[in-house]
Formats: sequence, structure tokens, C-alpha cells
Amino acid sequence: MMRLHFERTGGFMGRTINLDLDLDDLSPPQAEVLRLLLDKANFLGLEEETPASDPARDVFNYLIMVETDDIRHTVRTSDVDMPPPLRPLIEELNQLARTLPAR
Repeated sequence: MMRLHFERTGGFMGRTINLDLDLDDLSPPQAEVLRLLLDKANFLGLEEETPASDPARDVFNYLIMVETDDIRHTVRTSDVDMPPPLRPLIEELNQLARTLPAR
């Protein structure tokens, strides 16, 4: 079991996007893409909050929480201070938030 919560806040319009996924409910290829992106980002090795840089206007802020039977890990970051390996995961989650039906 792996659940994932994604939230994007901020930006010019200040609109919040939320996405809650249970990877068991996704197609096997889509679940595998997310697992691969989590691994490539070394998600469980990232600090909970990335170092804050100077505040920037109209920046998106992100929260990603991954929960399994054994662990729960949350990472908060923004467009300004996002670790580069995390970007593909955030891009995929943004796309899924726009295309999957709300749950």
C-alpha cells in the first residue's frame, strides 16, 4: 500500500490544487511511473523542508506526502528552492492533478 498526497499553493492566482492517490487504484503503468519518479528523486532521503531562499512573489509552493504501512514522509518545497531531482515528480503530479477526476 502506498498513498500519496500532493498540494500546490501560491502562484499569481493563489489557486490551491490537491491530489490524493492510492497507487493501488492507478493503472499498473501509471503507478510504476510514480514509484520510479519517487525513487529517482530519492524522496525518502529528502529533508522535510527544503532550505528557504529569499521569498519570491508568485512562486508555487508544494507539499508531497508519501505514506505506506511502515512510513510517512513529507517534503515541502517551492519553485525557487526545489531540488532538481524532485522536479519530474512534481511535474507529473501537477499533470495528474489536472487530468484525474477529483476524489
